[in-house]
Amino acid sequence: MREIQEDYLICHPFKSITKFDSKYMLELKNIHKSFGEREILSGVNLKLEKGNVYTLMGANGTGKTTLFNIITNFLKADEGAVFFKGKRIDNLSPVTINSLGITRTFQNLRLIEELSVKENILLAFKGNKGERIWNALLPGIFLKHNNDCFEQKANEIIRKVFLDDVAENKAGEISYGQQKLLTLGCCLANEADILLLDEPVTGINSIYWGKIIIIINEIKAIGKTVLLIEHHADFIEAVSDKLFFLTDGKISTFDDYNQLRNNPQAKEAYL
Repeated sequence: MREIQEDYLICHPFKSITKFDSKYMLELKNIHKSFGEREILSGVNLKLEKGNVYTLMGANGTGKTTLFNIITNFLKADEGAVFFKGKRIDNLSPVTINSLGITRTFQNLRLIEELSVKENILLAFKGNKGERIWNALLPGIFLKHNNDCFEQKANEIIRKVFLDDVAENKAGEISYGQQKLLTLGCCLANEADILLLDEPVTGINSIYWGKIIIIINEIKAIGKTVLLIEHHADFIEAVSDKLFFLTDGKISTFDDYNQLRNNPQAKEAYL
């Protein structure tokens, strides 16, 4: 039965057979974090529901990426707890958290530049284990021996992230905007329920903005939850259901960008 379920998920990348009763996909409770004498996060509370897109805003150095690192346990909080689908996860390794269903991008994109676009996506598959990973590191061998379901799924994801014309190009040879699209493709391949996107449109032009907006809206439409860090107002307004503003170690919540824009504290700190 386990093998049947795994094969089903491999061949149907956007379906899920997992059920849970918790109201919130992700919940942070009373998160504190200091670096030396400076307290970055001071009792942060955060709740994310299924199928919504949230934007985390704040001035540089206020702790936005630190919060991502704490959620994925690349960094330990000094105090507080992180829950995913009602289960506490801040005692788990980053690899285990990823396997449970939380994936992320980084400001440094972390692609394998010597592998092709398709091979990077194949490596990101949640079910892509063992010999498939080693095959991916041997040029010319991976795709010959790869399971048809994996290749079919990779091609589907490549189309979804608008990289059809560079699928066989090395990741290090495509444009920066295309590399940003590829990181989103790797997140889709991971089949996670929550995507943490760190500045997905920073440094790219409006053509790629539009493509990333389409991708995020499609991710939302299939019931995934997105928390992103971004600064660009037009992009934030196009994708966000709710905004979180981080300042002085605490988070304020806003229903839309206009509400945030009219907040005196946000104006003083950021806008």
